[in-house]
Amino acid sequence: MTIDAISILIGLLAGLILMGLIVWFTMPRLMLIKHKCKQDYTKTLALLTDNLTQKKDWRVLKINDYQESTAAFGPLERVCSVNVCNPKYAFEILKNDANRGVTAFMPLAIGIYENKSGDVFVSQLNVGLLGMMFGGIIAQVMKKAGVDLNEIVNGVITQ
Repeated sequence: MTIDAISILIGLLAGLILMGLIVWFTMPRLMLIKHKCKQDYTKTLALLTDNLTQKKDWRVLKINDYQESTAAFGPLERVCSVNVCNPKYAFEILKNDANRGVTAFMPLAIGIYENKSGDVFVSQLNVGLLGMMFGGIIAQVMKKAGVDLNEIVNGVITQ
């Protein structure tokens, strides 16, 4: 191998390592979106469920109260996840057998939690970005779902 080939190989390897580190440290911030809320926990949860039921084709499937389900292990501030689904979007993805693996992260969820200082936050997965990793119909549908969920959450955090 010549010195030029070794230099190119070292440069390529360094670039890959650098890119890997950038992705490793930035992906969590890109994939998980957190918003501080003006309202208390109870009001935030009520606003979220109201906004979801008013948005066409969206459903609240279940509210998971983690304070209650983890009580045996100690006290926790109020925290829950709201399982949500748009059956129309789900059908668009799931009608193709090849796409059914995404059921591993269905239904989608929106989190609401209170920190130790009493501040309330809403957290959501960046559904549009996640969809882009899959491409095709999954990306198209998840982009629409992401737009819808952003509108719903923005209606909560601005009140």
